[in-house]
Amino acid sequence: MTVTQTSATIAAADSAVFHRRPGDPYPVFVRGEGCELFDRRGRRYLDLSSGMAWAASLGQGNREIAEVMGRQAATLTYIHNAWASTDRQEELAARLVALAPPGFARAMFTSGGSESNELALRIARQYHLARGDSRRWKIVSLEHSYHGATIGALSMTGKVNVNEMITTDYAPYLIPFPKVPAPITFRGPFSGVDDAEATRRAAAAIEERFLVEDPGTIAAFVVEPIMGNAGMTVPPDGYLQAVREVCDRHGVLFIADEVMTGAGRTGTFLRVEASGVVPDMVIMAKAISGGYAPLGAVLLHERIADALMAARKRLDHVHTYSGQPVQCAVGLTVLDILERDGLVAQVAVRGAFLRAHLAEELAGCPWVGDIRG
Repeated sequence: MTVTQTSATIAAADSAVFHRRPGDPYPVFVRGEGCELFDRRGRRYLDLSSGMAWAASLGQGNREIAEVMGRQAATLTYIHNAWASTDRQEELAARLVALAPPGFARAMFTSGGSESNELALRIARQYHLARGDSRRWKIVSLEHSYHGATIGALSMTGKVNVNEMITTDYAPYLIPFPKVPAPITFRGPFSGVDDAEATRRAAAAIEERFLVEDPGTIAAFVVEPIMGNAGMTVPPDGYLQAVREVCDRHGVLFIADEVMTGAGRTGTFLRVEASGVVPDMVIMAKAISGGYAPLGAVLLHERIADALMAARKRLDHVHTYSGQPVQCAVGLTVLDILERDGLVAQVAVRGAFLRAHLAEELAGCPWVGDIRG
């Protein structure tokens, strides 16, 4: 196979990589600086989606992070965290729980968002087993949601456009987890109503599904505080509070999937901060490492951690690179940069600025149905 090294793009027939979309040409990037990418012909691209997956939140080529990675790799490269810990893992866990809502006490690490969702699923099951409640196993989630590509995470994922294929073609492998309507007010069953009514109807739909399934079989409800694959959908005011209340009524854990929204991407470190809601678990990945290392985390409220520890529940089924010291060193440096440079506050200010200008410039445009943020 001959590959043309000077072409800006590469076709599936010319590549040894089996690309995810075999019929499409793929741009081949060779360098990045800040928010700009450069292909093999030297053409420059403005990266408006943080590496195309919302992970490279601090831009490309950050020498401070690269140097930390090198120093850590030269000091301590790998320890499997089922059998031992490292100073970097301990430090990062302490930093994250300190930044989480009140009552969060522990963190566990993974290699990314799908793994974090899988881990939260297992923790939810172990929590109920620790309390002697073996009937609870179902994870309820939203239609149009996305929680990852592994089998457990995919089972939690709702169907929408790009997800249709993965949740249909792989249906024989998936766990039949229940889904409920997403609180989308632009289109769908809640369109044309105000936030209060949308919240009431959406919360009622969750309660109804709990009752249909038998609340005693439901382990957790998982929700993205902003739904990325559903068109960056922001839930109506009061929705997350209503979800918390429904979960509490039925003894169901409330999990916030902040893979896309966490680590400052919405103007607070975690999106749930804006709602005042305290979930039982928070799932993180992507921006937690700025795209410089495969890193994810699950943050546990003390009531979850305490129950697991009291029952001496073991969570040995971890992935190979969970808590790897180079990943954790990157995570610590990302937190340092966010704090030192005041980036989370900048997100809040610049996000409001961008939204205001979009609303002004696109007012009356027939092709724009809604502006969200």
